[in-house]
Amino acid sequence: MKTKHQLFLIFILQCLLTGKLFGQMLSTTVVGDKAYFSQNIDVEKFAGKRFQLKAVTKVKAGTNNSKSAVIALIRKKNNTVGFHTDLTQSSKNNANWEVTNIKGKIDSDAKTIEIGGYCSSDGIFSFDDFKLKVEVSPTKWEQIPIGNYGFEKGDFQNWIAGSNNKPLNFDGVKFGVESKNPFNGKFSLRIECKYTDYGNNDKAGNYITVNGIKLYYEIYGSGKPLVLLHGNGGSISGHKVRIADFKSKYKVIAIDNRAQGKSGDDGQELTYDLMADDINKLLEKTNIDSAYIWGQSDGGIIGLLLAMKHPDKVKKLAVWGANIQANEQAFAPKIYESIITGSKNGKTIKERQLNTLMVNYPNMPFSDLNSIKAPVLVMSGDRDAINIEHTIGIFQHIPNSQLFVMPGATHFGAYEKPGLFNSVLLEFFNASLKKP
Repeated sequence: MKTKHQLFLIFILQCLLTGKLFGQMLSTTVVGDKAYFSQNIDVEKFAGKRFQLKAVTKVKAGTNNSKSAVIALIRKKNNTVGFHTDLTQSSKNNANWEVTNIKGKIDSDAKTIEIGGYCSSDGIFSFDDFKLKVEVSPTKWEQIPIGNYGFEKGDFQNWIAGSNNKPLNFDGVKFGVESKNPFNGKFSLRIECKYTDYGNNDKAGNYITVNGIKLYYEIYGSGKPLVLLHGNGGSISGHKVRIADFKSKYKVIAIDNRAQGKSGDDGQELTYDLMADDINKLLEKTNIDSAYIWGQSDGGIIGLLLAMKHPDKVKKLAVWGANIQANEQAFAPKIYESIITGSKNGKTIKERQLNTLMVNYPNMPFSDLNSIKAPVLVMSGDRDAINIEHTIGIFQHIPNSQLFVMPGATHFGAYEKPGLFNSVLLEFFNASLKKP
């Protein structure tokens, strides 16, 4: 039996302070239909002065919504935002090079100006020739240096994808420079955007008949199989950041559980045992001998049942916010009460059905977990909807298990801190984390 002393994951707090985990910088992936880049310039000595920012843009539109904009944003000394461009007014989809001229006043308590570009929806977006000047007297304007202002270094040097305070990885976006038809000089910046509609992607999606229903799933990437199982009322679309990060490393199989997302429902009572059998049948029919499994909430319960009843299908299992009993001891205060209310007074049949599932199931003794042979990472937020004592009980009764409690996180910590979460999950799947 493990002791509570094993629960103190001090290194995680250090990771949050240093921005590193297992020697690697944590990164955040953004999944959507927007991307941006920027550069910070110190303008403290020009506080209160007027400025002008010029740049040129063009758009090879992929949709009617494909637009780009030049952006300027003043950050004050207290890190709040002062002057900033209005993207709803300044975005455009000009097919030929066109100059954008932003005029404004640097706030009296300004520290920096963040300049850059923004683009939305599918398309190819080009930027070139950024120039910034400040009025230092009624008759004189001073040019402010911008690093690699025209991308003539032949790369993205001096600029950051995201913002200068938060570098980001944009799924479906490629940043680069090109020498074909620049506005000025030898190069211009090229941003190519092609976004994926996870959960509604005909190219990756399939239906398969299992246990009398059609189960919907999407597959991305290649390599070792990784199955993603969502929580109650969720769908594949909730796995966007996971898929975006993992599809280059694994064969990701994201599944809409029975009666949720695009999967079918035959009207029989929902149980986690039935849903686990659905997943087992899908893996059998798609010729997947075994897989890594990650499950959020209900998906974690399904993962635990797979590990117990179909152990050959589970290489490693990670679960977040899972419970093995349906009672007030498993849930944080008032959570179980709200689930009972939802089962009776939910606005839709579906809402009542899914809440009834959580009211009645699962009902396993902790001792059942002793049969699990696969390595298991038990995960939770320290403010989770599942009582931390219940989560610890799950951890303590699985022979080959480890515990990760995310500081400052709720039941949805995987979505609140995706960079940290994905790093922990990848380390668990890729390495052999030894118990102390």
